[in-house]
Amino acid sequence: MPTRKQPSQEQINEVKTRFLDKLVTEPPKVPFNESDLERIRSNDIWITQLLEVFKLDVEKTIMRLWEICAWRESYGANDIIESKLNKEYLHDGQIYVHNHDHEGKPLLIVNFSKHSKSKNQDDLIRLIVYWVERIQREDYLQKITLFMDMTNSGLSNVDIDFVKKIISLFETSYPNAPNYIIVHQLPFLLNAAFKVVKNFMPAEALEILRVTTKKDIQEYVNKDNCLTIWGGTDDYSFEFKSA
Repeated sequence: MPTRKQPSQEQINEVKTRFLDKLVTEPPKVPFNESDLERIRSNDIWITQLLEVFKLDVEKTIMRLWEICAWRESYGANDIIESKLNKEYLHDGQIYVHNHDHEGKPLLIVNFSKHSKSKNQDDLIRLIVYWVERIQREDYLQKITLFMDMTNSGLSNVDIDFVKKIISLFETSYPNAPNYIIVHQLPFLLNAAFKVVKNFMPAEALEILRVTTKKDIQEYVNKDNCLTIWGGTDDYSFEFKSA
């Protein structure tokens, strides 16, 4: 993980105080979710993470935290449950959480060999939000590693618009969540397409982006946490389990 400067308590307090003051003087038209406000009031973890990502820029952190809270309320991020998800996508093994990177952060795996452009992108993004929220409820505001698995995928599987939507989701709504963004076993034929994607990625995402193969994946995911198709020892087969 790239080294990021640690915010001071003074910077954390300034973000918190000014954000909460703004709630009083310029309240949003739609009130923010009380769970999110309690997260801000009760401890410093969320603000600390955002300050780190935004290089201790207090103004930017306040602005982005406000935007994130507005999105969370409008999207219903706190209320996404299994019954509100596409059942087929929930169980088909394209998007799921399994194992950890070498720093102990959960792997949010997107298996592109199971992707099709005919799938509803909004439903897929909602499934990603479900998993991020589930992880961060089970282990408070835990970071994750987004693992875009291109193993055995071809031109029919790789959907540039979908990749851009995933990147945009983390950039706008969960900038503090990714530990790494790993693109694994990118087919040679897709190099040019991926260069297009990189052009849309913010600097914060490029800092943690890693493109891996079987030769070097264990720099980021230990062998016993690697699936056998990645060159590891884990022969796991996906099966959805309720929280």
